[in-house]
Amino acid sequence: MKRIFLILLILALLPGALLARRKKATTLETPVSQLALPALSLSEQRMFDSLYFDALKLELMGKPEEALVQMNKALEVNPNSAPALYFRSRQKAEHRQMEEALSDALLAAQIDTSNVWYGTAAAQLMAQRGEWKRAIDIYESLRRQHPDDTDPLYHLIELYYRVDSLPKVIEVLDKIEQTDGINPALMMQKFYMLQDMGRVDEGFEELTKVVNRYPFDIQYRIQLGDLQMQNGRLQEAKKTYDEAAKIDPDNAYVWVAQSNYYSVMGDQQAADTLVSAALVHPTLDVETKKEILTEYLKSTLRKVAKEKRQAKDTTAIIALPGADELFTKVVTMHPTAPEFYDLHAEYLAVVGQDSLAMVQEKFAVDLRPKEEKYWSRLLAHAAIAKKYKELIAYGKEAVKMHPQVVDIYTTVGYAYHQLGQKERVVEWYQKGIDNIAPTEVNMISQLYGLLGDTYHELGNQAKCYENYEQALKYNERNYVVLNNYAYFLTMEENGDLLKAERMAAQVVQQYPDNATYLDTYAWIFYLQGNYMLAKFYQQKALENAGETPDETLVDHMNKIKEKLEEQ
Repeated sequence: MKRIFLILLILALLPGALLARRKKATTLETPVSQLALPALSLSEQRMFDSLYFDALKLELMGKPEEALVQMNKALEVNPNSAPALYFRSRQKAEHRQMEEALSDALLAAQIDTSNVWYGTAAAQLMAQRGEWKRAIDIYESLRRQHPDDTDPLYHLIELYYRVDSLPKVIEVLDKIEQTDGINPALMMQKFYMLQDMGRVDEGFEELTKVVNRYPFDIQYRIQLGDLQMQNGRLQEAKKTYDEAAKIDPDNAYVWVAQSNYYSVMGDQQAADTLVSAALVHPTLDVETKKEILTEYLKSTLRKVAKEKRQAKDTTAIIALPGADELFTKVVTMHPTAPEFYDLHAEYLAVVGQDSLAMVQEKFAVDLRPKEEKYWSRLLAHAAIAKKYKELIAYGKEAVKMHPQVVDIYTTVGYAYHQLGQKERVVEWYQKGIDNIAPTEVNMISQLYGLLGDTYHELGNQAKCYENYEQALKYNERNYVVLNNYAYFLTMEENGDLLKAERMAAQVVQQYPDNATYLDTYAWIFYLQGNYMLAKFYQQKALENAGETPDETLVDHMNKIKEKLEEQ
């Protein structure tokens, strides 16, 4: 490795008598300390000590700039002080003077090879600069100099990953194992690497070492079984789970692992029984039970969906047998835990029972009204279930607890719109603008845009344009507003078509494949009498509209063609 800048630095610092004796570059393994650095006189040593400790004191007092000045003075007295160089390296790094910081750290490491921190600092600075291979060289040097210190090895793991050298990572992990013994986390890491390298059998041998080292720690057996399942080694997984069950027959985590096996093997009744037992286990906390139930539902739903695809069954997934019973059991045991009502609501929504989902989510809201996420989900379930009156009632409660959540205002406004009460829609959008944080400029722009749309439906075009202008003040790239504004101008008897064209052009430039936006742009050209350009963009609109384009797009194209035929 080339270290020209380091050689020059050392040459500049060392006295002439020493230079004559040096014929090659210094490395961490040929330390400067072995080259008979000149000793300081007693007065020089006293001066250096005074300046050095003054610098340390100033740093502790929160005066880093003054500290650096003093340390520079100290280094003028003794330019080969490793602690002083290390201090200056840290200060330079904090000021982003990375080249100088690296030079100081490298020289400190070469002067005092007994201190692993100096070499580590130099390697870390190299890594920050993306010089992975140079950093590796430093850590490898430190590893040879300090064979009992595993810190350089841990750094080498990440760096060899960086340079995509998995075999070297394996080698380093082996070295750590020889020094520190079996580390389960590192063995798991080694397994995944060996798996990526196609050496799966070796990977399982490594995991077996962990199980043998900790024979009564059930979690390692479960991890081994789960990985065997993932790799299609089903019978090996069953054996591993059964061994875990013999050691700790009342362990709920083992039951869940076994349930996954039975589910994959098609014995759903056995899987349900084990999950049910885990959910009422007295030693498991709520979060763990939620995770168990969530994973069980996900895996079961995936299995059902796969079976439907294989059978070419396009009907929706209905409620899973036994799922409601599982929820009943866990809620009976934890009646004040909103997590289970929320999870039940999510499950019911997945199987298309949105009205029931709304009921379950309301239980979660009642238990934890300050949790905004439960309110948002409740409103969403009500909207999907088309329970607009209930949605409005819930929205009015929610906004008392969370007045700055814009989604509440838009969702309630949507509900009023669905009920045909457009004046109330205006009221709620305006409430949103008045209550949300003024820094939420994009949301405010969105609300003004919705207000403009509503006023258009009410036939008040002046108010419509007024709100569109406000929307664009907050976000000049609100493309929905730009498109609607442009299109509505085309509907005016004396609409400003040039303004409409400018706005529509911005939208089409951003979304060149959006059929609606292309239609607006084409229609503006039609009204301007530019029928060829209108046809060009209308054709693009139809090409991007799918197999069944909107009737408006077809009607516009017909009118454009009529004008072209007349010419």
